[in-house]
Amino acid sequence: MVWFFRDPDRTTKICDHCLFSAADGKVIDVSNGKVCVFMNIHNVHVNRAPISGKIRSIEHKKGGHIPAFNKDSDRNERTITIIESSHGDVEVTQIAGVLVRRIVSYLQEGDEVVSGQKIGMIRFGSRVDVSLPSNFEISCKVGDRVYAGESMIAKEKGFRRKQK
Repeated sequence: MVWFFRDPDRTTKICDHCLFSAADGKVIDVSNGKVCVFMNIHNVHVNRAPISGKIRSIEHKKGGHIPAFNKDSDRNERTITIIESSHGDVEVTQIAGVLVRRIVSYLQEGDEVVSGQKIGMIRFGSRVDVSLPSNFEISCKVGDRVYAGESMIAKEKGFRRKQK
């Protein structure tokens, strides 16, 4: 149990033109301006802000607990957090899975967050979806392994990251 609740330090690069993964896990869908990451029981389950901004709203919806990688998981319990960024709203949806019985948010409406800041935790296998602002393009693909606060999943259209 101690291993499951681990919370390793992460270093998020400062990039106002980038969106970072909100969860550790595997990218299972990249469509309709949304990146979906499935977390199995071996992944770190602390979720992080994909972009800097202000928390406009947090809404918890009750629902079922079917496998989070399943298309029918739209009916699962979830917490929807809207981050108002300088690029527009970014929606982070934490979705409960089969074993999950609790989604914990570390935020309140009106809080300011920075990219990579801890925003909450989903216990025991789940999914996190990040909906992008319209001026961003997805930079990851299905099957990619991503890490919360470290892996870039989208970038502002036309933005070219400097190479070291």
